[in-house]
Amino acid sequence: MIDLTIRQKELLHRLFAEKNINLLMSIVNGSSQQEWIELYNNLLENKENFPVTIFIDGASELENSNAGIGGIFYKGEDMSFELYSFSCNIGAATNNEAEYNALIKALDISKKLNYYKLNIYSDSELLVKQVNLEYKVKNERLKKLHSEVRDKLFGSKWLLSHIRREKNRKADFLSKKGLEEGRKK
Repeated sequence: MIDLTIRQKELLHRLFAEKNINLLMSIVNGSSQQEWIELYNNLLENKENFPVTIFIDGASELENSNAGIGGIFYKGEDMSFELYSFSCNIGAATNNEAEYNALIKALDISKKLNYYKLNIYSDSELLVKQVNLEYKVKNERLKKLHSEVRDKLFGSKWLLSHIRREKNRKADFLSKKGLEEGRKK
């Protein structure tokens, strides 16, 4: 196993981003997308083998130029085994931008903690359907966030599912806590 620094892992994640695989295949004639994915996975073979369940949420107050995000990680499907949670203020953002930023933050944390089997839940149907490529992304600001999310998902085994708001209470609480941080400033 190779001991890589966090920066080296970040560089590998960027090098092997979905949008770069075609370029890599053109540089090395006869190589396939699957070969590049396998190389990426082998370089980062210290990945945790167990799946994590992640609940995310974003909240926004446009009148106050304030948005918060939150998320919680559980080991497998065991909702009593909390691994990590986050809550932070992201400043001015729409609710949809906050939802995307919550997912981006969760994916960044996943990579840092070496979690690559991800079951992600959000109460934002728009986010879920756009990331799952069921809906087109028309908003220019969301297009950027969507592209970033898709790049960050590359190399992970993931499932993003929509859940009802009442099933997402803890992530909702954490995103509202992030809103409160912005009000105190």
